[in-house]
Amino acid sequence: MKVTDIVCYFAEGLFYVKVETDEGVSGFGECSPMQVDVILPIIQKVIKPQIIGKSPFDMEKLEESIMQKNYKISGQLLAMAYSGIEIAMWDAKARFLKQPLYNLIGGKYRDAIPLYGSSMSRDLSPKEEAAKLVEGIEQFNFKAVKIKTGPRYGSGLPVDLRADALKIRTVREAIGKDCRLMVDGNSSYTYIQAVQLFEMVKDCDLHHYEEPCPYYDIEAYIKLCQTLPVPIHVGEQDWNLFTFRDFISKGACHLYAADPIKCGGIASAKRAAVLCRAFGIHYVPHNTTRSIGFAAALHLAASTPECTSYYEYSIEKNSLREQFAPKEFVVRDGFISIPDGHGLGIEPDEEKMRRLLEVR
Repeated sequence: MKVTDIVCYFAEGLFYVKVETDEGVSGFGECSPMQVDVILPIIQKVIKPQIIGKSPFDMEKLEESIMQKNYKISGQLLAMAYSGIEIAMWDAKARFLKQPLYNLIGGKYRDAIPLYGSSMSRDLSPKEEAAKLVEGIEQFNFKAVKIKTGPRYGSGLPVDLRADALKIRTVREAIGKDCRLMVDGNSSYTYIQAVQLFEMVKDCDLHHYEEPCPYYDIEAYIKLCQTLPVPIHVGEQDWNLFTFRDFISKGACHLYAADPIKCGGIASAKRAAVLCRAFGIHYVPHNTTRSIGFAAALHLAASTPECTSYYEYSIEKNSLREQFAPKEFVVRDGFISIPDGHGLGIEPDEEKMRRLLEVR
């Protein structure tokens, strides 16, 4: 079995990858779409020449040729680009073997995953945000939800802790005391600001506090874990095994979230999960795509004992993304079942992809 071609389907906010093989079996993957215009040439000029003619079963050797031998350009972008290819090769291998992907990466440890409704907005008033989440709870019967606070890292905007606290408190009052509430700062705060915000809302019973400080500041996270009585959640930006090791082994988090469409793919994410097992930390693969990448993360969660918490489910209504939401994804009573078909267990609509997305 050899890879014969790599095809990219993309638009702003979407990046899908198809790996074709000489066995007539193809697989699909997804790259994080944060920098589509940069990821495309990395795939075409750096990764594709190393993959064509190679067996997708030689995963360790292929990963080494891409991620280690290109160390001069290593980083998040290379990892994002390789992630889509790696997931597509797993999908192709599992389809070739006529097995669901979870059987190749540990077997089905669980049949369904509990979800939390995730709001991505920062431009709504506290009451509008609360109403949006209540609508999601009523539609999907979520037992947990998450909101964004802060201006987002790198925005250059000043931090308004009072406004953030008001948003958290308004949402808590709207969803009631029985629904779990999570807060995601997206690297917005300094250590002391993160502590101050928690002190302002500590009576709101936060289920987890996600990425409040800059994502790379391990010292800040060590102090937060030692200071605050709330689970600290990090890892969605990370791609390097040694970064996984340092955050997990040094007590800088309680939940770790290596994302398979950002961190270099499924094998890299499984390594993060093994580290979590060694140090008694929950692993929760991050993903907000609700499409091919979401399917990969579900198989990862299904086959990973350490994935014991709620899994993120975006409640955003994006017209383009909604076009590609697989029919196999059905939320029932706040849970989603793992697709049982061959490979990722979903059938991407390639005709629609050709019609609505750019193809290279």
